[in-house]
Amino acid sequence: MIARLVWVGGAALLLTTAAHVGHAQPAPTPDYSIDRFYSLPSLIGTEPRGMTWSPDGRTLAFLWNDEGMPFLDVFVARVVPGQPLRPQRVTRLPRPEVPRNPGPSYGEQRTAIAAELDEGIRSISWHPDSRRLLYAHQGGLWFVTPGEAPVRLVTPPGAVQRPTFDPLGARVAFLRDGDLWVADLRGDTLGTPQRLTTLARSGVGVEDFTWAPSGQTLAIIETDRTPIRTRLIPDYLPDEAIATPVRRALPGEPSEHRRLGLVALTGGPPRWLELGGEPTDIVFTYAFSPRGESLLIDKSDVFVKDRRLLVADVATGATRLLVREQEANNVSAEWRAAWAPDGRSVYFTSDRAHDYHVWQVDAAGTAEGGAPRAITSGPWAVFGFTVTPRGLIVVANEGRAEERHLYRVPLRGGAPVRLSTRPGTHTPVVSPNGQLAAVLFSSDTVPPDLFVTDLAVARPGAASEQRLTTSPRPAFAAYTWPAPRYVTFTSRADGATVHGRLLLPPNYTPSRRWPVVVGSIYSNTVRNQWGGRNAHPLWGFDRVLLEKGYVVFALDVAGSSGHGTAFRRRIRLDYGGIDVEDIHSGVEWLVAQGIADASRVGIWGSSYGGLLTSMSLFTKPGVYRAGIAAAPATNVLHALTGEQRVMDTPQQRPAEYARASSSTKAAGLKDALMLVHGMRDVVVLYRDSVWLLQYLMQMGRDVELVTLPDAPHGWDLGPRYQTRYAFQRMLDFFDRHLAPNGAPAR
Repeated sequence: MIARLVWVGGAALLLTTAAHVGHAQPAPTPDYSIDRFYSLPSLIGTEPRGMTWSPDGRTLAFLWNDEGMPFLDVFVARVVPGQPLRPQRVTRLPRPEVPRNPGPSYGEQRTAIAAELDEGIRSISWHPDSRRLLYAHQGGLWFVTPGEAPVRLVTPPGAVQRPTFDPLGARVAFLRDGDLWVADLRGDTLGTPQRLTTLARSGVGVEDFTWAPSGQTLAIIETDRTPIRTRLIPDYLPDEAIATPVRRALPGEPSEHRRLGLVALTGGPPRWLELGGEPTDIVFTYAFSPRGESLLIDKSDVFVKDRRLLVADVATGATRLLVREQEANNVSAEWRAAWAPDGRSVYFTSDRAHDYHVWQVDAAGTAEGGAPRAITSGPWAVFGFTVTPRGLIVVANEGRAEERHLYRVPLRGGAPVRLSTRPGTHTPVVSPNGQLAAVLFSSDTVPPDLFVTDLAVARPGAASEQRLTTSPRPAFAAYTWPAPRYVTFTSRADGATVHGRLLLPPNYTPSRRWPVVVGSIYSNTVRNQWGGRNAHPLWGFDRVLLEKGYVVFALDVAGSSGHGTAFRRRIRLDYGGIDVEDIHSGVEWLVAQGIADASRVGIWGSSYGGLLTSMSLFTKPGVYRAGIAAAPATNVLHALTGEQRVMDTPQQRPAEYARASSSTKAAGLKDALMLVHGMRDVVVLYRDSVWLLQYLMQMGRDVELVTLPDAPHGWDLGPRYQTRYAFQRMLDFFDRHLAPNGAPAR
């Protein structure tokens, strides 16, 4: 008999199976290593992307690679009632081979890296006839009909971006070289593209556009980055060191300007809309009404303290205010707005009550705005919605804070009906008629894959969902993936309830205390989805930590979503304060539960998580034996202007900025610190880590720097050699200082 322990929700289940004796070969031992988890083909496969439904709602197109490689091709699946779903490959584009063992020369290595980073097709869209697809590749524009060879429509010079059919299928619009272009479609060929705007110049260009239903007008957003100061980012990899100029604003400095205009297909300059507010205001939504006579605009100031929901008359350009929300303590903008199917009202998300919910307002409006009414409500949160003729499809966490499920809600409001069944995170793309949804699903133990859900069934259940893709490679089945326990505890700072995600090693027993790695620390990390905080590939790093005998713990610090408006706003003006106390509260809870060895607690995080890690070490010596701050925002004065949502400007809040900058408290470091930083980072400046390293060296502190010369801010999202190198250095650091499996610590 063969027995193995599987951890489910923190409980050990003993699975026993019969084993044949004689000549049977034992199954190979799974390789739980950084090298295995971050090599190609990917063990977990390639996540499907770019899902889009045909206008008739019968066929789904998406981008995927069914071999676990990064290069994406076009696939389609036709949904026929009573028949199983099967993905059909539409393109098989030439792709550079990613060699398993590239040659040792620098040039051969760089060629292999370039091949790995070629992700193939980036976007697809359907022709209104629901038969043909449009995609951009290598700067060109292509047409493809399933079962036929692709046809090139537009060739470089100038890379094509965002190719989109007009609603009648007679033309294609796209962005190229910062301007809006349009070309007539003649069968499967395209006429000579015509430039509709002449706005582009250095730092200025069209950022986005959308067609009006008539196909005679387009709305555009122009972005002007010329007010932003240019800074130099050193680059030491060329033959001679250079300094690359980058437009990059700091908090309190001028940021980009935006304006929204209407462009006629017949030509002429854009008609810019007067929306009030400041030129730096952010546009979150702009959408034509179903008949095209009005344009909905959802915008706010850069501080997200003054939100305006407006409707513009397309014929005259006149605007009227529907809703205005002014809240000095707001710190987030998880906003969405959309027209009702009849164009008479507007749905929008707002956290004016307990948390983000869907509200409805009359589109006729008044100068003072309408009186919104709640469509959803309750002690839970909405994370997105889609309006369909059949009702609203809402993503929410009703019942479990860590879950993201699909619900159907009547257009006039009412009790939500849950449509998804399996625990995890469901992210839908809804068909135009509201009948079906392509759902990207993952959970703590299931990597991302694509499912199709029937949204119109009277009694939702497992039978209403079909799996479309299977991305993990066959070897994935040999691995075990311990499921976390979701826990809550009380913040030592203000008594708030904090949510945590606890992973225990496969050989965990409660009879001893274990070394703990708290991280990756950030907001919004407690989620039942593959990898926890799946914006980064932490699934493999965490699994290696577990295999080595570490407990891995993450928590939703103040500012995180899904736990109520009040919990989120606790972070106001307090980066590196209340959030650091939440983390310390989690450590105290682990010790009190008999799980953590208080003398062997490590912490790590990247970006904002690097701020939290460094601040935790600098202000709480002895709580953490070692910490890793990756791309750490140690000087909030050098952050992005988006941080003004929490902190206002340095001119308004000099004391708060100084308090939130961990570099001002670095002398308090008593424990071991590793810094990991990419030299090409323009989000958090590499110079801040260099400065911090120099200061801590002068102070005689235990600090080391891992430099990644070719890495941007997402240092673990680029070529896999870089990810392997950084994660292995981090593992070695924790092993040295936290001594897993009972080894003596240094």
